[in-house]
Amino acid sequence: MSWNVPDHSIQCSVQALGRDWLVTLTGGEVVMDHHIGAVSTAYRDMESKEWNVITQSIPGHKEHLLTEAMALEAGQALNGNVTVVAGIHFDHLTKEQIALVVDEAWSCFRGALSKQA
Repeated sequence: MSWNVPDHSIQCSVQALGRDWLVTLTGGEVVMDHHIGAVSTAYRDMESKEWNVITQSIPGHKEHLLTEAMALEAGQALNGNVTVVAGIHFDHLTKEQIALVVDEAWSCFRGALSKQA
């Protein structure tokens, strides 16, 4: 029996904060398991014009693997500073199931981002 990410179990919102942006990515089978696993902020250096990302991750969590790349992508798409906060939890997933969750998280993120860009 194959497993799929339950419908609507991952949510993403993109909110304007003046000229900056806040992206919230949460999910899991049980709402009480939603959490903050990592936070990444992408910003453009005023002098070099290069993009930088600063990340804080809670020990034992892997969401930084999503937030860093998502913050950079959103910053470039929205042309502003972006902070991505993420926490997704499902119990006892296989590597293949984790890959499905990651794909669904990216799909949800890009769908939310496209409504703003």
